[in-house]
Amino acid sequence: MTRHKFFAISALILLLSAVLFAENISDSIYDYSLDIPEGFELADISEDQMSYHFTHPNYPVQFILKIYDTQDSKLPNLNSSDKVLGYALKKLSASMEIDTFAWNNSPACAISDFSMTLDKKYSGWAVCAPLKKHGAFIVLLAYTTSETRQSCNPFIMSILNSLCTDQNFYCFPGIIATYAFPCEGNRQVTLNIMNQKIVSTIDKSDVDAAQFVLEMEYNVLLLYSKHNLWKEAWQRYYRLIYRDSFGRLAQVSTDVIKTIYPLCANANSENPELMYAQTILSWVQTFSYKRDNASKETTDFTNLPAVLCGEGNDCDSRSMLVCVLLRSAGLESFMLISREYSHAMAAFENKAPGQKYEVQGTGREFLMGETTAKVTWGTIAQDHADRSKWIPVILP
Repeated sequence: MTRHKFFAISALILLLSAVLFAENISDSIYDYSLDIPEGFELADISEDQMSYHFTHPNYPVQFILKIYDTQDSKLPNLNSSDKVLGYALKKLSASMEIDTFAWNNSPACAISDFSMTLDKKYSGWAVCAPLKKHGAFIVLLAYTTSETRQSCNPFIMSILNSLCTDQNFYCFPGIIATYAFPCEGNRQVTLNIMNQKIVSTIDKSDVDAAQFVLEMEYNVLLLYSKHNLWKEAWQRYYRLIYRDSFGRLAQVSTDVIKTIYPLCANANSENPELMYAQTILSWVQTFSYKRDNASKETTDFTNLPAVLCGEGNDCDSRSMLVCVLLRSAGLESFMLISREYSHAMAAFENKAPGQKYEVQGTGREFLMGETTAKVTWGTIAQDHADRSKWIPVILP
């Protein structure tokens, strides 16, 4: 991963809001969002509401968000992400080296590893991407003191990687992961579901890229192990892994649905959704269970591209894989995790009978799906049946 640089101040009429179980920054005018780690506080905002400065009371990481709308005649001729980023960094007298790359539907984004001196020496990462509004760009700067840079690097990158500038690509690899692991071409994966051989593809970089995201987010999660927002941090951990995984498995999901769903509809025309969901659940229940003996500093979650390549799996990854394949088919589902049970399950909305989990305040009930025993949806072991010990991870 090469290094480059950037800086700015902060942006627009953004709304800091609790979205389901998350802390989220979003803006309806410029149509962007950030799913930031828990606990950040808004320290400053510019008069024009185009720049925002956030600090964290527990960790020495700050970030700045700024919107540049180049339709403003007061701005110089800024017509590309690298020029906008360079302009922002120069205003801070930062040392920089800017690189450009493609991300989702943005052909020319910019990134920089930068350093600057304010009240003390700081360094960090910055990104710039065009927004949907013509001539508008978002600049994000996340930084810490030079002494804490190495230990805070995952935290810094996690902030930037949560950026979304197009809701059509919300559940696709983030800007940092895309820069670090550009596409390398197709890698074939072969699945056997419902006695059907399904040949599909992921990218050759996906296993390593997904592991990079996994380790980055796990390092952030560790910081919250004794924090009062540990539950929210845990939910964010799985949510951001899901966002990265969903896009990496897009072709696999398409091929699975195309092959399996029609067979399920023929087998159960009255409730094809349940038949499809049971087929996927039964498939992951056949996996040979393998959870790595990881240390506390390393996650034992198996990333989903690695699962498809036969490199291991666990209850977390099985449950997330079920959710990816159900949600890709338009079926509402989410994960359930439990610290007390050290376990994870999937949940799927359907009127079929069985043990269900009700999402608080919605009245909606979801069948609980055990991925490690060969049972049907709604069949849960008695020693795992206490609903109060399960935490929902509502997926985007």
